[in-house]
Parts: sequence; C-alpha cells; structure tokens
Amino acid sequence: MNGNGVHSRSFSHPLLLALLMLALALFWAKGVPASAKDQKITAKYDISFNGLSIGDFKLISNFWKKNYAMKARATISILGGLLFEWRGATESSGRLFSRGPRPDAFKFGFKTSKKRGNVDLVFNDNRVTQLAVSPPKRRSSRRIPVTRAHMEDVVDPLSAIVMLSKSGIGKSSRQVCSGNIPIFDGNARYDLRLSYKGAKRIQARYGYRGRAYVCKIKFVPIAGHKRGNKESEFAAKTNDIEVWMVPLKKADIYVPHYIRIPTPVGLAVMTAMDFSIGPVQRQDAMLRQ
Repeated sequence: MNGNGVHSRSFSHPLLLALLMLALALFWAKGVPASAKDQKITAKYDISFNGLSIGDFKLISNFWKKNYAMKARATISILGGLLFEWRGATESSGRLFSRGPRPDAFKFGFKTSKKRGNVDLVFNDNRVTQLAVSPPKRRSSRRIPVTRAHMEDVVDPLSAIVMLSKSGIGKSSRQVCSGNIPIFDGNARYDLRLSYKGAKRIQARYGYRGRAYVCKIKFVPIAGHKRGNKESEFAAKTNDIEVWMVPLKKADIYVPHYIRIPTPVGLAVMTAMDFSIGPVQRQDAMLRQ
C-alpha cells in the first residue's frame, strides 16, 4: 500500500475488476429492450480510490435490429504509471430476444507491469461451448470447482447489460432497482442481486439535475472462488455496493451516475463524466476503435 492508501493488489484482483465493470454493465440493462432503437451510446467515467482520481472507464454500446456489440476499456495509473498501472479491455456481442440476451462471444484482457491475462468465451443458447483462459488458474483445494452446470443459463459480464431489459424513464424506483443476474466471466460463476435502497438529489457534470435512484448490489459467489479469500468474503458480506441511477432522456433509458464499491483496503468509486448518443456502428467498425 502506498502513501495514498492505494493497494495495487486490489486493482489487479479479478473480483474488484469484475465488480467495477459489472456494476456499470448491469445497469445499462435497464434501458435495452429486445426492440431497442438503432443507436450508439458512449459513456465515460472517472475512477477514484479513497478520494484520489486514478483512472478512467469508457463504454461503447451499439444496438441495431436484434443485435448488440459492446466494448469497454479501463485504465488505472498511480503516479503516471511509475508506482502502478493497470489496463483492461473487454468486448461482447450477441443477439436480443424477448427473454433476454443470447451472447455469441466475449473477450477480456488486462495487463500490468508484472502480469497479464486473457479470457475468451464462445456461447450457444446461453451455454458456454468454448473457454480459453490465460494464464490458467492454479489448482487449489480451497477453490470451489466450476462445473459444466455452472456454465449453463448464464451471460458474460457485458451481456449482463441486456439481462434486465427495462426501457422508459418513467419507471418506478422498484422497477429500476430489481432483479438477479447469473454471470460466468471465464473464471468464476456468481449472481448479482439488485434491490432498491433510496434516492438522492444530484447535479451532474454532464447537465443532469434531479433525483437519482440508489440501487444496492449483492454479490453472491457460487463457484470459481477460493474459500477463505479475503476479497471474495468481503464482497459477499458487504451490503454497501451501490449504484445511483439517473434518466438519460435522449435515449429513454436509465444509466449509472455513481458506482460505489467498498474493498478491504478502501473505497473504489466510478462517477459519470459524459454521455453521448449517436448513429449505430456495426460490430466490425466499432471493435477497431
């Protein structure tokens, strides 16, 4: 841990990374129905830890007809990368149906000065049919094994954005903050359970002023994690992971304004800095950005 209280192991830990990305991805689910309009939505967020700005997160979401393609990138840097630097990128694509998304493929990669890793998943009817993880997880008697059953009826972290399709900015607080999402990220199987916690009045940098719905996220580990792992146990026990949702009128959806994720060594926060809406880009063009 350095003088600012930033713990590099926390940001290289896959659980915290998953929560940062999933917390954002899950709540885009409120606004992407199976009949979503053709459009591209770009979101930019500042990442802070214990009050110190340390990075940014960008998500590009494209929806056309019954297809979706998404791409997200995150960068975390301490002292210009001299003390610690982490970069991550993830992509997902699939099709939209009335019962939810059916992902086709998911990719995730990250690197630091000391390590790097990649995950590639291929799906068929919400079942993982191909899995490649590099480097592979070390065998451990403490790790809850992932079985074939854990890779069925699941979505990847970015396809979670369409799991709870609820468009329309007239939704009630209970409708915005509800549901359960089963996720497999290539290493672990877990649920994220959503519930309504309260409301806040905010004034955002991108122009919104008004009410934000505060939604609680409960992290429920199922398989792939180690028994006794401090980060996993802390995330499973805490009731303080939350997202503040605000309406984005131009797109007629709710989007996350503020994401709060406590960790054993401090508080990680993502705050929206900008949203933009434009014409849809097909998957091949988007993924070259």
